[in-house]
Amino acid sequence: MYSPVSSADIIARIEHIRELHRQVDRLRDRKRLAHDRREQKIRDFISNLRRAGTRPMANMVRSLEDICSLTTDGAHRLFGYELDGVRDFDFHLNGSRTHIVESYVFDRDLMVELPLEFAPEDAFRRSAMLSSLVLRWQGDFPVSVLSRPVWRRPGTFYVRIGTEDSLGSSLPPGATALVEPVDHEEMQRPNPRAIYLLQFPNGYRCSRCVITRGKLQLLTSDRSYAGPQVYAYPLSVRIVGRIAVFALGLPLRETPVLRPFSQYDGSADLILPWEHKTRHGLFATKHRRFVRSREEIQHVEDLLQSRLHSTLSDRSRRRYRRETDSEPHIAALIQMSIEHYARYSDSLQTGGYRLRNTGRYSLETLLRAERFEDLIAKSPEPMLPTPLEVWEARRKEMVEWPALLSLKFPKPSAWSHRVVRVGAEALINSVQPPIRPGSWMLLDELPSTLDTRSDASKRGWSRPLYALGRGLETFFGHLERDGTGFVLLNHSDVKPTKVFHQSELPNLRRICGVIVPV
Repeated sequence: MYSPVSSADIIARIEHIRELHRQVDRLRDRKRLAHDRREQKIRDFISNLRRAGTRPMANMVRSLEDICSLTTDGAHRLFGYELDGVRDFDFHLNGSRTHIVESYVFDRDLMVELPLEFAPEDAFRRSAMLSSLVLRWQGDFPVSVLSRPVWRRPGTFYVRIGTEDSLGSSLPPGATALVEPVDHEEMQRPNPRAIYLLQFPNGYRCSRCVITRGKLQLLTSDRSYAGPQVYAYPLSVRIVGRIAVFALGLPLRETPVLRPFSQYDGSADLILPWEHKTRHGLFATKHRRFVRSREEIQHVEDLLQSRLHSTLSDRSRRRYRRETDSEPHIAALIQMSIEHYARYSDSLQTGGYRLRNTGRYSLETLLRAERFEDLIAKSPEPMLPTPLEVWEARRKEMVEWPALLSLKFPKPSAWSHRVVRVGAEALINSVQPPIRPGSWMLLDELPSTLDTRSDASKRGWSRPLYALGRGLETFFGHLERDGTGFVLLNHSDVKPTKVFHQSELPNLRRICGVIVPV
């Protein structure tokens, strides 16, 4: 997230970028005024840097973006901040609470691979490996192309299900879910079979629900949940969107204690992060919604200050939760974003900071260039996958090609023999929500020893799942011994799906991750 950079190194990088701009300015006389303005701003910046050190203010970084043609990530990297690393700290420090997470990939130069040619639709009717479903891939393309409408649905965002506050949730703890917007009519008459992201004054929850006579009632099958079930609507709860897909690493680590979110303090207005007009409004609302214990506050503060090499006082925190003309240092802005469960992109944009990338370059691209002409080569555009009807069917299932997926697996073809899609013949309802046709699974080698007795003592998503390949067929389920052989179970009523002999163990794989359309 942060690696210290000396003033001398920062100045050397800026001098290199300035020389690139001088080359093009000399070719365009009409750019003289812009050239003079840039030169003066860079001189002022270098002078301030030598005097004040390498802790930039947010407005200083924004100004450098403009005068140096840097992306948001590039301007931060100039000072040693890697913004995509903020996401990892958010998961580590805030994973216990359900909250909206960062899905914007700041490293716009990350090269990713995309599908070019699919197999015919008939191939998707049975369970099959990714290698036989995507026949050709195309790449490399900068991850920024995923913002195009053909790859992304406007209005979608992502939520992380808390590992502690999700008792009674309709999604498993630790899952990351794609949320799609719903219209006003659906907000008034939600589908009781759909799962919705609900916002409360003290947090978020994913649940099925119904609305009758101004009351929203939660629908949960978890008998251990004994919290409130009915809320005044829309006064006390807000339907934020519908869960379309969720991803989860397996097996799920068993959590010692799950608490209903109703046990958490909180008194925030029902407003979404991007609806705030100011940064102080964003932080103040998050502070009221996610109330930390004193011990948790100290733990988060100590870890972030050690990693960011910076200190942040309680007085400064209070200042930036009120209206102020003061601009925070970048380290303080990153720390407050994580402390307040805020996406860093929201912290920037509510402070008047636009995420602009058109005509901008990453820091690495600018430092590699010897001439300005090296920068203006047009990047190739990915082609629309074919057959078109197959691509549209996959989009309907998965809604979009998630940027977070490409961040984790930029070269999916390298995993094509470890990823299997669940066909129409399979349904695993021993977990909830069930793993239904259209789901994708990541396979791993078997552990050195198969402890089916230990597996059987676990339940739900914590119990390991396996995939058995047999010719053109693939079977899924939990593993149990059956005399000298084994049996796969994938139904809640524990009916055997497939019995197989020990000689078939080389064809057995452990399922270590799933993507499930809801």
